[in-house]
Amino acid sequence: MVENAEKLKRIKKERARLMKIFTDLDDNKRSTCVALIDRAAFITVSLHDLEAQLNETGWIETYQNGENQYGMKKAAAADVHISLTKNLNAIMKQLLELVPPAQKKGKLAEMMKG
Repeated sequence: MVENAEKLKRIKKERARLMKIFTDLDDNKRSTCVALIDRAAFITVSLHDLEAQLNETGWIETYQNGENQYGMKKAAAADVHISLTKNLNAIMKQLLELVPPAQKKGKLAEMMKG
């Protein structure tokens, strides 16, 4: 439970960081982006955790099927990492589409600081 509480705290911090980036949007757009920001915060923190796990255990793991068949394969955490990265990129793209064109470069730079 302590680990879960720590993760929730990190998610909340990331959510606050992202909300700050999008505070100057009009109310209608900001209310639209809240759910996207919540997902992005969760995925960002989860990716950090997966990266720590992958750094510790590696991207490749050994497997054994039966007595004589064994080899190497991509780690399950690697597949999850790839999937979450794609999802995060899609969410960030959606968030940036809500930003007026003149502000997009600045918002993108702020998002990448995280």
